[in-house]
This record gives sequence, C-alpha cells and structure tokens, in this order.
Amino acid sequence: MADTWLSPRLERRQLEAERRPSTTTPQRLRRLSVAIAVLAVALTLVGAGALAAAAVTALGIQQRTVPAIVGMQRIHFWLSDADRSAANAYLSGGAEVTLPELQYQSDIAAASRELQTASAHDPGGGNTSERLQTIATLIDQYQGLVQTANVDDRLGVPIGTVYLQAGTTLMHRPGTGILAQVDALRGLYANDLDRANLTLQVAQWMLPLYVVVALVLAGLLVYTQAFVRRRFHRRRNPRLLLATLLLVVAVTTSGLGAGQARQSIRSAEDQKYARLLNLWNAHALLSDVNGDESLWLIARDQQGRDRADQAFQAATRRLVDRPLNDEIMQAASHGDVRFNGMLADELRAADVGPERTAALRVLTLYRTFMDVDAAVRGKVAQGAEVDAITQALGTDKGQLTFAFQDVDWYLGLAIQHLQGDFDSEMTYTERVLVGTALVELLALAIAALTFWGLRPRFEEFRAGR
Repeated sequence: MADTWLSPRLERRQLEAERRPSTTTPQRLRRLSVAIAVLAVALTLVGAGALAAAAVTALGIQQRTVPAIVGMQRIHFWLSDADRSAANAYLSGGAEVTLPELQYQSDIAAASRELQTASAHDPGGGNTSERLQTIATLIDQYQGLVQTANVDDRLGVPIGTVYLQAGTTLMHRPGTGILAQVDALRGLYANDLDRANLTLQVAQWMLPLYVVVALVLAGLLVYTQAFVRRRFHRRRNPRLLLATLLLVVAVTTSGLGAGQARQSIRSAEDQKYARLLNLWNAHALLSDVNGDESLWLIARDQQGRDRADQAFQAATRRLVDRPLNDEIMQAASHGDVRFNGMLADELRAADVGPERTAALRVLTLYRTFMDVDAAVRGKVAQGAEVDAITQALGTDKGQLTFAFQDVDWYLGLAIQHLQGDFDSEMTYTERVLVGTALVELLALAIAALTFWGLRPRFEEFRAGR
C-alpha cells in the first residue's frame, strides 16, 4: 500500500507530538485530584467565608447597632415625657410633690441611665462620645430651668412660666435643641446600620463567584468519573459519585440557606425595624401633644397660647392628619385606611391579625384622648379654666391623663412586641447563616473522597496491571 501523503503542516504537528513527553494515566489522575482539591477548598473559603461574615454582621446589627439606635429613641421618648410631666407638674401647682413631678424625675433618671449605657457601649467612636457629653450637659441645663420654674411657682412669682417655656424651648428647639441632638446622634448610629447592610450586600455579591467555582468543580468531577470509566473499564466509582452528591447537597443547602437568611433580614429591617422606629416616634410625639396642651393651659398671654397651640396642632397632624369620626374608624376596621400619619402607617403595616387588632386599639384610644382634649378646650372656651385643668390632670376615666395613659400603655406594648419579633428574626437569621456555613465544610470531604476514590487506580499501576 502506498504511503499516505501528509502535508508539511501535518508532518510538523506529528513530529511535535512525537517529541512532546506523553502524560501518563497516573499523572493525569494526580492532576485531576489536585485540581478538585484546590477547587473544593476554594469553594469552602468563598461559601463559608461569605456566610460567616454575614452571620457576624447580623449579630452586630442585633446586639450593637440597632440597640444603639433604639437607645436613642428611648432617650428621645423619656425626655419628651419628662417635658410633658414638667408642664403637668407646673400646671398642678402647690407645694406638695405631685404624680407628674414624680414622673418627671423618673423620666430624667431613665434618660440619664440610657445615656450612661450609650457611653459605655458607644459603637460610633470619639465624635459620638462628644455628642453624648453635650446632650448630658444640656439635660443638666434643662433641669435647672425646670427647677427654677417650680420654685418660682411655689413662691407665687409669675416669671416661673418664662423659665418653664425656656426649658421647653431648649428641649424642642430645631437643630440645636436636646431632642434634635439626640436625633442627630441616632442618625450617626443609623449610618453604622447602612455600613453593616453594605457588608451583607458584599457577601451576597460573592454568590456569582461561588456558582462559577461550583460549576467548574462539578465539571471536573464528572470528567474524572468519565476518564476512570474509559481508562479502567469500570462503570462507576462510588466515592466519586458520593463526592458529586456532596457537592450538590452543599450548593443546594447554601442557596436555600442564603435565600432564607436574606428574606429574614429584609423582614426584620424593612418591616419590624421600620415599624419599631415609627412607633417610638409616635410614642414620643404623643407625650409632646399632652405637654403642649398643658403649656396651652399654663400660658396667660395670647402669644404663649398660640405658640403652644401651633405645636399641639403640628404634633397631632403627624400622628393623624385629620379628625377621626365614626366613618373613618369603621373603614379602618375593615382595612380601608382613609387618613395618613404615623398611626396610619402602623395600621397599614400591621397586616397580621393580632398586630392589626393592637393597631386598631391604639387608634381607638387615641381618638378617645383627642375627644377628652376637645372637652378640656371646650371648658376653657366657656371660662371654666379650673374645671379644664382638673379634667386635664385627672386620672379617672373620662379625664385627659387617664386617656393619655391608655394610649401610652398600648403603644408601649406594641413596641415591646415588635422588638421581640425583630430579635427573633435576627436570631433565626444568625442560626441559619452559621448552620449553612457549617454545611459548606462538606466541600472539604469532596477532596478526601476524590483521593480515596482514585487511590485503587494508583495501586493498579504500582502493581503493574
């Protein structure tokens, strides 16, 4: 038979192939096993590392960042309530210690303790520490103004109202007031939450890299099994099949765990946390409303009354932007919220049975509070100011303090319930992330199973088979 004619290019390739050292089967198996081991370790580092970082971040959000933010909300509420109690104590007059005065002292003490806790566990560093000291100094100045007002009132000096108004101004002044300083500090802590969420997003961005590594690893496992079957004429390698199964389990579990954790974090932050802040703001604003009503009763000049009334109207519009009547209440009970404001936001967000019932109860009690307040103003319009003050400070049913305490109590219960839900969601998220990260360690067993599965093939070559 005549020699087959080859082109010069094919001849060159044939010569290069003959000169190139051939790769033996053991060498190829060794390279495949090493590549699988490297990819398994890389998969573990990427997956477990991202999940562990997310778990640590979630733990920091629950135990440090959000408590710092909520701590500022508590301080805001206690200071607002202290200002309300100071106004009610001044309105009650007399030389004896009254319930509003005791409440004032309790609120100031609670705010001071929270400030000390915030200073001891400050997550923000030097800048926030200085702000905490500034707030403490302003609170001391506020206490001095209130004390002077009370002393002047007991001595029968009319100028006491000037000091009381100065204290209220110091508390509520936009931008530089005590509450504004507290809110600004809360904003700095909220920036820490934004940075923590960015860390969670970075961990989520590792997903494409994780998927690529997993796909390459799966391809190598399948190729290795096919090579062993073709070279050694064995239909299957149980250990390589188990390694492939472990890879599927690890990747599937990681995907499900990461998805569940992401959903839980969104639920905790976008729903529970947002509602929690909204209710804390409403809680503090309700105290402002009651305090503004007392300041309106205390004022003896029209300018002072107008100023207190404007603050009262602005605060009530933020809670509920219009008067509540039977039609609006009936529609709200059926899920048709026809008004806006903080209480409307909570009612729209509370779509679960018990939560919705609680939100409706708060709304009903707030309407009662506003009805009693209207009765107080009606008595003033009739010239019965003494009766109006009695009804404003009274603690019996149908009196303003009783109505206020009803709303205040149920708002507190709703806040407590939401705080518990937030903590439960975050704890569940942390457990899911840690458990999923541990599952990622299965990827290391893939490398061990690969070496174990290929070991008999190496022995075949050593035995000269």
